[in-house]
Amino acid sequence: MYTLEFEPDASIIVSLDETNLCDDIEMVLADDGIVFLRQFEEEMNSHQLITITYQQLLDLFAAMQSPEGAYYVERYIKSDRNPGPTSTTR
Repeated sequence: MYTLEFEPDASIIVSLDETNLCDDIEMVLADDGIVFLRQFEEEMNSHQLITITYQQLLDLFAAMQSPEGAYYVERYIKSDRNPGPTSTTR
């Protein structure tokens, strides 16, 4: 299960672990292209934060669908002339 909220400067996704094996994870997609991933660590009573770029996030998503190897993910804008996907791997 996940929740999605739209803030003026970011989109916030929270993925809830339904098996209770892991803590919930929050992903903040900021308008400036930075992605924050965080999980609350109860023993430390604080959030553990990872900061990546949107390109790194695209790389991670693409990697889950790829065989072993090295790749580049290229982004392009959809238009009437180019109605295809917004990213490709090569």
